[in-house]
Amino acid sequence: MTSGNVASASRPEPAARQWGKTAQTQAQILAAAEEVFVEHGYTNATISDVIDRAGSSVGSIYHHFGGKAELFLALWTDYTHQRERDATNAVAKARKEGVTEPIELFETGGAAYLRGIWRSRKVMTIFWDGDGPPGFETLRRERSQNWIAHNVKILGLGKSVEDQFIAAVFTAVMGEAARSIIACTRAKQADAISAEALRIARIISEHR
Repeated sequence: MTSGNVASASRPEPAARQWGKTAQTQAQILAAAEEVFVEHGYTNATISDVIDRAGSSVGSIYHHFGGKAELFLALWTDYTHQRERDATNAVAKARKEGVTEPIELFETGGAAYLRGIWRSRKVMTIFWDGDGPPGFETLRRERSQNWIAHNVKILGLGKSVEDQFIAAVFTAVMGEAARSIIACTRAKQADAISAEALRIARIISEHR
């Protein structure tokens, strides 16, 4: 081996390539964890199950995520962010097309959100069945508060107790629709629930 080859061999990989490998490894582990949690639930799932499914090592999993609880929360964060993007992107597109009516923006974002729930219904079941790590329900409540704050803005509401209550009602309607869609077995059922949820939201808006 020449001195040039030695220098080449000792040169560290570019940061972009290292990041790419890290992202790929994390995605592989999360995909395996998703399958395991869906099949066994949080309580009955084990890190060994994830290791076997991912073809990874326990060291790699703990390096990238930590333990089983951290894997579960990483999945939850990923999917909730996806659903938030579904809604916000749809609203942004509607605004760009000239939609300004608050209830129409809410309906647009809500429909996109519920379509995303249907697409990811299998994994979403593990976040709604009450079987999660300690403290997960607190995090879910915090996320719900974030949705309420988001809907306050979409609906053009204020900071009064009454307006906060109205936003909470709209948020609850969408949350219950999501819970029902997760249990659906056919797209037609999910579409019907989504349409009914949006109809209820429209009625509430018109009778304020």
